[in-house]
Amino acid sequence: MTKKAKIIRPFIVTKDPLIQGLFEKFNKRSDLGITKYKVTMVQATKPIPKWIEDAQEELWDGIVYLEKIKSLLTKLN
Repeated sequence: MTKKAKIIRPFIVTKDPLIQGLFEKFNKRSDLGITKYKVTMVQATKPIPKWIEDAQEELWDGIVYLEKIKSLLTKLN
């Protein structure tokens, strides 16, 4: 993809390093997705049920990861 990155809001500032890190990760994930799929999310097309299924799978994975973390923290206590 040859499009140049567009700065949407160059003056967004946060003093919170956690949020700064999330912004950086979000941007990196977006770039990886564009490289992998050759389209942006605006350009991406699939049937609505598939979008829902993909979101459900991502959320289920998140629940599994949280449960694993919870079990590890329980063992530490």
